[in-house]
Amino acid sequence: MDGFDLGRLTDHDFEEVCRDLFGELLGLRLEIFPRGPDGGIDLRHMATDGTTTIVQCKHWWKSGRSKLESHLRNEEFPKVRDARPDRYIIATSVELTDTSKQRIRREFDPYVKTTGDIFGLDDIVAALRERPGIVERHFRLWMSGTAVLQGVLHQENYLRASWLREELPHVATTFVPHSGFERARRVLEDQRVCILTGTPGVGKTTTAMMLAAWLMGRGHQLYEVSENASEVLNLWREDEAQVFVYDDFLGGTTLDRLLSKNEDRRLLLLIHRIRQTPGKALIMTTRDYILEEARRKYDKLSKDALSLITSTVRLDDLDLLVRGQILYNHVYRSTVSRAQKARFAELAVWRPIVEHPNFNPRPIEETLRLAGSDDHDVAATLLANLADPWRIWDRIVENDLEEGAVHVLEVLFTFESASVEELRESWSWYRTEMGKPNDGRVIRGALQVLDGTMVRIDVGEIAFHNPSIADYLRRHLNAGRADIPALIAAVVDVKQAYRLVEAAGMADGTHILAQLRAHPRQVAAMFAGVEDTVEQSLSPADDSFAAHLVRLVGIAEDLDSRELACYIVRQTDEHITHSQPLPHVVELAERLRQSELIPASHSRQFQRDVANQIRYDLCQVIADRHFDNARKSLAMLERVSDEAAEPAAAQLVELALERLSEFAGAEEERLQHWDVAAMDDVLDFLVLRGQVTLDDDEVVVVQGKIDRFEARQKQPAPHQAGPLPRNDVERDRASVSRLMNNLVDVDKAADAS
Repeated sequence: MDGFDLGRLTDHDFEEVCRDLFGELLGLRLEIFPRGPDGGIDLRHMATDGTTTIVQCKHWWKSGRSKLESHLRNEEFPKVRDARPDRYIIATSVELTDTSKQRIRREFDPYVKTTGDIFGLDDIVAALRERPGIVERHFRLWMSGTAVLQGVLHQENYLRASWLREELPHVATTFVPHSGFERARRVLEDQRVCILTGTPGVGKTTTAMMLAAWLMGRGHQLYEVSENASEVLNLWREDEAQVFVYDDFLGGTTLDRLLSKNEDRRLLLLIHRIRQTPGKALIMTTRDYILEEARRKYDKLSKDALSLITSTVRLDDLDLLVRGQILYNHVYRSTVSRAQKARFAELAVWRPIVEHPNFNPRPIEETLRLAGSDDHDVAATLLANLADPWRIWDRIVENDLEEGAVHVLEVLFTFESASVEELRESWSWYRTEMGKPNDGRVIRGALQVLDGTMVRIDVGEIAFHNPSIADYLRRHLNAGRADIPALIAAVVDVKQAYRLVEAAGMADGTHILAQLRAHPRQVAAMFAGVEDTVEQSLSPADDSFAAHLVRLVGIAEDLDSRELACYIVRQTDEHITHSQPLPHVVELAERLRQSELIPASHSRQFQRDVANQIRYDLCQVIADRHFDNARKSLAMLERVSDEAAEPAAAQLVELALERLSEFAGAEEERLQHWDVAAMDDVLDFLVLRGQVTLDDDEVVVVQGKIDRFEARQKQPAPHQAGPLPRNDVERDRASVSRLMNNLVDVDKAADAS
């Protein structure tokens, strides 16, 4: 590591680094003293014989030497003279020349013995470079290292969305390592894959970014994944250490990233491949309730399949001391006035915040990010926002934004993220439906106002600044503040239609649901109008129009919409059985049969058409001896028509018995994963159909091969540690109080410069 940017440290960070550094240099245990009645002491060691060593830390990285020397002479020397230490050491983040060190030594004689007890920026950096263990203990110091920081800032070739490249160094200035981070880091070390879950705002994405930064410091290149598991394969470089970050891999606020055909299987195969490949890592995030919903919906994502790689970031990971550090870092880095920062040093101000039952890093971050230097009582605003997190955005939307900007947010909610062109088209229709002007100047002005506060614009793509804004907009729509019929008419992409329906299905979406039910013709027209966008919008790899129709049957039932059911009937003719993936068509046939909104005669005819298509395909794959494909086709045919499946089942039994004999004679040493999986499938098929028993000779031979292979592959489960031990509450309060006292004169160095 070539050097460090000490300017990325807070003054408290600097003191803690100095405590560890000088403790090692001097071979002494140094205590940190709070600001205030400390007599000018930052670090002190008192020996048993009464001799005293003081280390004075001055994090004046913005200041020049002359300002620092003046401050030391006029303010610090009188305190040193009163304290009369046996040894006085000065450590500063200001660059010092030999001449300035000589002047300081003379002015502090006899307490500063030699210029060797005066450490400027270069001296501290040189000492740290020789002590990597100290650097790694202090996360922001480690992140500021040239190699790490440059690795983050110069990866635009790998990151399609520059927001991650820009956000990661910024997040590192306020991040506080906690037990949830350490737990996730151990999972990542053990498994090379980690799924971070937790409640909204607890810090999943922040933790993911810091885990990625930790790996980047060890030589990994960072890649962002945004679509599906197949994207990782396109980014894969055999000769390179890589970490892939897949944020909200199941959707932002609901399970709206519907896993397309075999996506759950591909995801598990990707996880397995990365776990088996040194130099690769995968970090994924999702809200805990979305993961549970996915586990219920997709059998392959069961708890057993993902338990070893899942790590939950919990609010109780943020103990009192961590909360205090989070608050301090955000206040320290904020643009609020010096007087407002100093207020947070008061016990009556900081304690209700860090001990608030609703404490959450996101309202802390957003309140201070949006606060201006002229805000009169930021602490009171912060407390109010913790009590009601939605008021952060409510104040802006209801009081500060022009109507055109509010309409941009309402339309963007239906997309979640969109290109500028998509957003402009839908916004224009929305405004037209409401009889409002829709010229380009209005939307350009709106985007200028919103960019950086509620939305992020990156290379022509617009998204909310964070997921809490989407949560707020859903409540905004549900409160009747938006024109839902106009939004329905403004939909230009099927993603928007789905988002409206998903919002209506949530606990705080009852008004949206009532509006959709009240306008059935408009809803049916909405889906008919965007049918051309289905296959290119939802999932380029696998999604199909048939899968879309399966979903529409459920939507029609939820809305009790005969108009939407009529649209579905018109779309489900014989042609769709030839042009769409058969698994989706089979599922569609089942949904049509189950729905009371679809005429029985239509669903029966559709089933016959599907059965004919499957039977034709099944004859081909049996003739080609493709057992796995034939087994899947037979399972689909049996779902549609047991009678039509009987002749094909008999043929497939013959093929399975032939494969069983082949497996029994195969060389065990040459077996691969796919061979064992194929053996397992053949055995399951024959046993379930009563064609063999577990005692049959060939079955015993094949099952033995499977068991021995799986035993060789098993690895011991890693230790799943719980939360680290909680600190004593009173001791933590004292530590937070000392930390907050630093805010009293946090800007002195800046003022001096």
